[in-house]
Amino acid sequence: MERLRLGLRTLEEAALAAAAEAAKTDTAAADALAARDSYDEGHLQPARKATQQAEKEAHGLSRDVAQLKERLDSADYISAQEKAIQTAKEQMEAAQAARDAAVTAHDVRRKEVTARWSEFFLARLQQIDPDVETAFIDPGDFTTRVKERHTADKTFTESSVAGSPKVATNVALLLALRDLGRVDPTVRMPPLLIIDSPLAGLGAQGLDHATGLRLIDTLINIADDASPHGYACQVIAATNDPLPRPYPGVREIRFDTDDRFFDHAPRRDH
Repeated sequence: MERLRLGLRTLEEAALAAAAEAAKTDTAAADALAARDSYDEGHLQPARKATQQAEKEAHGLSRDVAQLKERLDSADYISAQEKAIQTAKEQMEAAQAARDAAVTAHDVRRKEVTARWSEFFLARLQQIDPDVETAFIDPGDFTTRVKERHTADKTFTESSVAGSPKVATNVALLLALRDLGRVDPTVRMPPLLIIDSPLAGLGAQGLDHATGLRLIDTLINIADDASPHGYACQVIAATNDPLPRPYPGVREIRFDTDDRFFDHAPRRDH
């Protein structure tokens, strides 16, 4: 019994020692947990929050960098487009300046040529009608203004009527164009001029008859000109009446009900 009591006491002491050791272990564990929580709260949590904040800022910076890159790309594109626009504008201005200069030169040239044409026009018109005082060709629309002595100045519409005066104006205008081609190689002349019935007034009396006679002389003068510059021409003029007299170098081809075509016309060797 005594030995059993000693053994029990030994076991109780061991149990107490184990319990004390367990209590120490629990205390150490509690201290460790408290230290962990304290470290987590004092170090890990701030570090975690700082990391999260840094991640947010990094994400925001990445987004800003992407937007900035887009803006830089857009700025480069805009800059390139602005340069292209500036280049195109300079080219357009240069082209407009060249066009304006060409238009101005063309206008000046047209006025110079028309003024010279008007001089020949007046000379030819006076050859047909000595009463003509002034004759002018408008450089804009090429309408004609003709004024005779002791008569009021007529507008183009008033002077654009049928009859020998208008025929004389048309013939003189075309002959003046031929004269202009002689002195200005840039003026192109058609190789053939056909004027419908310029001598229709021969059978009339007064002004029309006199104008018709002067037209005959003018056309004969033109056809008789050898023109070494290549402006010689053959004149074919239709008239309802026979010529008042024979003219040297003029051949009449009559038409009637039997002979209505040129087949019967006399032939020339040259």
